[in-house]
This record gives sequence, structure tokens and C-alpha cells, in this order.
Amino acid sequence: MCVIVDANVGSDIFGKAPSPAASYFLNRIGEPHARLVIGGLLLRELAKLSGFKRWYARAARYGRVRPTVSDQDIETCLVNVPDPPERRSDDPHILALALASGARLLFTNDHPLQEDFRNPSIINQPRGHIYTTLINDNVTQVHRNLLARRGLCAWSDCGK
Repeated sequence: MCVIVDANVGSDIFGKAPSPAASYFLNRIGEPHARLVIGGLLLRELAKLSGFKRWYARAARYGRVRPTVSDQDIETCLVNVPDPPERRSDDPHILALALASGARLLFTNDHPLQEDFRNPSIINQPRGHIYTTLINDNVTQVHRNLLARRGLCAWSDCGK
């Protein structure tokens, strides 16, 4: 399973007092079958968080993150991300990262980004799934089911 963490939940996950659902997420992405996918602008946004830098150093040492997706690969995939009004969010770099990496699970509390990530005309084969704490920051069965899923990676060129 490949996962992306939006910067808008970064401080919850990598901060001093993560919510139960964020803590559960962080523990699960440290397991052998799950990998955090980062690169481009998202990497630069998350790198501003000291908790992320510490986590990333440990995770990289133990092989718990995918190699960073290059800025060039993300830029190449940006051409497949629609412009507004078809795209509702202001995060085309996240959508391009998903297309470039094959990641199909996103932890975000950004509602427009959730809509875009679930939009089959943007993210497809397999479709995108959302892990969120907008409604409930406790660990729910939905959270458990999402993180237990396999096959949330697509290894194609820019989602084609």
C-alpha cells in the first residue's frame, strides 16, 4: 500500500500530540506492507515540520518510505491534472504525485482535495481512497479497513 499525507494533516500526524486516528495511521505506515510516498512541493511542505524530519530519518533508515518521487516526474504528470473548474482543489501537486507514484490512499482533511482524489477522471485504476479525521479523530472501522487494504497502488505512467 502506498500512501500520501497532505500537509494539512502533517502537524497532527508528526506533532507532539497526534489524534488517535493520526497515531494509528503513523503506526500502520511503519509496517512492511505500507509506504509513505513523498516528493516535490509536498516534501518541501512536510520538511518544515521537525517531527516529520525525525520520523523520515528513522523511516528511511528502515526502508519504510518509498524513494522520493522526483520533481521532474511530478511535473510530467501535472499535464494530466485538470485545471479548474474540473479540479476543485488548489493542490494539483498532490494529484500529480499520486499519478507519478501510483499511490491511491491519501490522508487529508481538505474537502476539495478529497473530491478531486476520488474523481475517477483524475485518479483511476485503482480509484483514490481517503483517510480523514474531519468527522472523527478517533480510530474507526473505516480507518482500520483502509489501512488493512492491499492493492492501493497503481504502477502506471502518470495514471494512464
